[in-house]
Amino acid sequence: MKATNLTVAVILIVALFAVLAYTGNLDFSETPALNVYKGRLQVNLIQIKRIDGSKYAFVDSQMRVIHGSRNYNDKVGELSSASITGDMKAEDNGRWWLIIDYATNNTAWLDAAQTLKMPYVKSIVGWDGDKDGFDEEAIELDFSGLSPLTAGEDKKVVDVTLINSPARTASITYTNLTNSTGISTTSYSYKTATGYMGGYAEGDMAKLAKIQIVFSNTGNGTYPDSEYWKLTHLKIGGYTFTSGDFGTYDLSNTRFEIKFGDQINSQGGKDYYYPKNGGDLWATYELKAYCKYPSASKVIVPLIKFYFYKPDGSITSAFIEYVSFAS
Repeated sequence: MKATNLTVAVILIVALFAVLAYTGNLDFSETPALNVYKGRLQVNLIQIKRIDGSKYAFVDSQMRVIHGSRNYNDKVGELSSASITGDMKAEDNGRWWLIIDYATNNTAWLDAAQTLKMPYVKSIVGWDGDKDGFDEEAIELDFSGLSPLTAGEDKKVVDVTLINSPARTASITYTNLTNSTGISTTSYSYKTATGYMGGYAEGDMAKLAKIQIVFSNTGNGTYPDSEYWKLTHLKIGGYTFTSGDFGTYDLSNTRFEIKFGDQINSQGGKDYYYPKNGGDLWATYELKAYCKYPSASKVIVPLIKFYFYKPDGSITSAFIEYVSFAS
């Protein structure tokens, strides 16, 4: 049966579409939504504590709502109270951004993982909108699905909820449970030292900035470099960091080191949240190594140093745990 002109045209169009898709010349990017909310909008900001749902707000921190372009100066307004009202423009595409700039005396962390579960919260990123060298919390708010204003309505009113937790940056403790003994001089074996992190109140959150494993006792700083003591992993509070994560041993400083984030902005930190009824062993650690010593009566005493982010953009001094690996 002969193909009609229409059939041939369809075949040619499908073929052209396939070629463009294959060569990457076809634009698959998302186009702006047509039926999104535009008009007056009131946003009520609710801040609660994760552990019990009680009111818990950031201290003296600046909170600015800006339009969808995420231009820091294109603002809807400052949240000096718990509510803000503005006009959702067509070019916002249904989105506003809430920018949180922590004050130096702030004592709370935004719990990003929990806040992302809240209505209207689409994403949370670190962003230096005011160009001061420190990232603010940039929370993308999606109101695109709101229904249009109806007769008698002058604005839509929505509640946006942030989940916060007290920031733990002091009095963190470590307790050693077991050390390692019986390291052979003739063959390698896996050895571990264990303990747990404490000093928290229920509901506290800490953000880990870096870990150092320092070999400080005399003459033993060269052991990891000469492979008498091979790092396997460090587990702490649900995270596992392998030798590959720590990277090459720093012989000049006799230590392994791993950093989380850029050591300025807390968004790169590893979160530790002390749950309700977590008990003493809520954040245990395990330092594991593959060991063989060159002679008997040798002891390596690694210092595990933990550093945490603070809301003011600085990092705590080291919280230190001593462990022992003996022959």
